Amino acid sequence: MSWKRISKRYYYPLLSLALVCFLLFTSIAVGEVQKNVSTTEPTNLNSTQIDSTTYLAQSNNEALSAPDVTSIRSISPKELYVSIPQSLVPENIRGYAQERLNLVVTGDNFPQPDNSLKNKIAVTIGNPPDAATSTNIRVAEDRKAIFATFSSDQLKRLSRGTHPVSVEVGGNATSIDPQTTEEQLQVKVMRPVSGLTTLIVFAIAAFVTLILIGLIYALARESKKANLASNSLTKSNQKNLNSLEWLLLDRQTNTFSLARTQFVWWLTIIVFGYLFLFIGRGVIQGIWEFIGLSGFAYTFLISLVTLVTAQATSTIRGSKGSGDVNPAWSDLVVHGGVVALERVQQVVWNLIIGIAFIVILLVTYTTASSLPSIPSEILVLMGISAGGYIGGKAVRKAGPNISQVVLLGEPEDYNSDPQLSLAGEHFSQAGGVIVQMVYLDENKNEKPDTRIEVKQDNVCTLEPDPDNPGEFCKKLQISFNGLNALPEDQWLVWLHDFADNFTATRVKITLINADGQRAVWDGTNPVPERRKAPALQSPY
Repeated sequence: MSWKRISKRYYYPLLSLALVCFLLFTSIAVGEVQKNVSTTEPTNLNSTQIDSTTYLAQSNNEALSAPDVTSIRSISPKELYVSIPQSLVPENIRGYAQERLNLVVTGDNFPQPDNSLKNKIAVTIGNPPDAATSTNIRVAEDRKAIFATFSSDQLKRLSRGTHPVSVEVGGNATSIDPQTTEEQLQVKVMRPVSGLTTLIVFAIAAFVTLILIGLIYALARESKKANLASNSLTKSNQKNLNSLEWLLLDRQTNTFSLARTQFVWWLTIIVFGYLFLFIGRGVIQGIWEFIGLSGFAYTFLISLVTLVTAQATSTIRGSKGSGDVNPAWSDLVVHGGVVALERVQQVVWNLIIGIAFIVILLVTYTTASSLPSIPSEILVLMGISAGGYIGGKAVRKAGPNISQVVLLGEPEDYNSDPQLSLAGEHFSQAGGVIVQMVYLDENKNEKPDTRIEVKQDNVCTLEPDPDNPGEFCKKLQISFNGLNALPEDQWLVWLHDFADNFTATRVKITLINADGQRAVWDGTNPVPERRKAPALQSPY
């Protein structure tokens, strides 16, 4: 028994420490992998270029030279910026300036252009049918360079991305210098993407994401129907939750779970971000392939580990207090009605990082090849934040949850010894618990000047908690005799009014533990009961 108590005492700090260490080591490992990839890739590229150049140089030595044959060697600049936005739908481009872009092609033996078809030079960017071709050519005096001018009307056909450049003389393609690689004859076209195109891609990604979420929503709805059908005690005046809220609901405490919400938050963000970049990259750049997650797999892992660890901690340590009767979004930052700073920082950092991810993705998706990379410091921060949240759940005491309220006795007994019992879990024992009562109107609002607080002498422990002896109990009994909350001439009137309101479920009872966590009951669930009052037991 002593070993069990010792292991249970040190389980939660060790669990939190293990989680933090796991997340820290994972984040550092991701940073090292990203660093190694960034340092090794250029070396591999350089070695490839050296090998290719060496091979081509050897081929050049073996090839026969033809000084009278036109050949091309390089192009400049490597990037062309076209101010006309790219769009998925036809748009009027008359409002954009008529710009001219020059492309310089170097080589040998370019003919001076004249009216003959034999010496006609044409420079083409891209592949037909979406290609830009210019015959507005000027040749350098040494015949080793040509200057091709492109207009806006010609360039509007080009999409974003890398395009090959080709030169034709007299309708025939020119030869390529043996020392020139394909990459040296490519130009990267930069174009803004129209807002309408971004909106279309966003709508498509959002639509697909909603379909996936809709499947989960439908499953949650079926679960909700099955649960409500089996719960005969649920009252019609209980707050009607939608399926999303039902998915985030912690059934044990009837509150919204922060761990569940965080998991759904990151699952939705990653799914939407992946679909948005996948569709946008395919539509705009014409590249349809799987994209890299850039560390977001570890973000998803952190949220998943946090969810599992939070549930395990609640199972072993005990759930938080239920707080108000109906779940509210404030449940994400409170623990049994008490604001918990470790939960606040968890919510804040998840919001900041998630929103930053969406903004970065929207700004960079037109040129990105993977999801925005996450710095290792951010992963470490997420790990520390998750560890603080789990640690807070571990060190805080379990909170009260009211499952049943029973009015003991009949109306004719109220003049002698009326009593009330509260059943549930994790109640502070008599002497450390506070019980408050107030009447409600038909709209479940508190009536003024009807709140009373039960004195400690009127509260008795009926059933101690065997798992936490001396700290918690499962049932409390309240005696109204000698309560003295109201003057004696008004006491019996208040007591009979209380009985009537209790039967009509228009009474709100608040139980506050010694650490400030609370649970509120207003008759919504379950239906109040009346039983014959047993003899009041002494706490000693």
